Amino acid sequence: MHLSRKLLFSLVICAAVFCAGCTQNLSSQVPVTNITVSVPVANPAQIAFTQSEVPQGFTIVESRAKTPADVSKLALDLGWQDGYVVRCTSPAQGGWGEIGIVQSIAIYPERTIKDVIALAEQQGRSDSDLTYTDLPVQDLGNNARAFSGKASAQILIKPTQANPVFAGMNENEVQAVSKNDVAEIIFSKGNTFEVFRMTGPSPDIAMLVDLAQKAYAKIP
Repeated sequence: MHLSRKLLFSLVICAAVFCAGCTQNLSSQVPVTNITVSVPVANPAQIAFTQSEVPQGFTIVESRAKTPADVSKLALDLGWQDGYVVRCTSPAQGGWGEIGIVQSIAIYPERTIKDVIALAEQQGRSDSDLTYTDLPVQDLGNNARAFSGKASAQILIKPTQANPVFAGMNENEVQAVSKNDVAEIIFSKGNTFEVFRMTGPSPDIAMLVDLAQKAYAKIP
């Protein structure tokens, strides 16, 4: 049986329309799945150093969680969520004074981390009696900052702050102010922010860098 060209053409058009309709129906029935990638959030208490992890000769004198009452309003405005602090000390060589190390951990939204780091560096360099020098660091992410601060002397003679009750009576008095050298390393990983600060005569910068690198590796 021979089909006319007009009939054959009509059959082809109908088949095309039918196939298109099937394709459209199948497409509309396929569910769309949204894939959400969760960013791991560290538990500050679990990544804080313990006594077995601090350098030999140092003793932990404080290890506790922070609360909102422990941080500034500015930190809260930047999204502070959780925190932990560890303090350890060791007698300085020569038996004069002591060396202190502070590990401060905080959780912030990742979008504000750079602002938090800039603020922390500004505060860490705020002592005008110290001369600051940038320090090279590596293996601490792209946001790492490090610097040392050197005091011109361990004891500085400075004018006594005026007492408003006795204004004009103690203008020529001075006081001896103890000054420590400092070294500080600031870094972040995801939404975890950490500061390591060492104070005392001639801080061991290599030790501080090693501690910071070990702490960075503990962040998930």
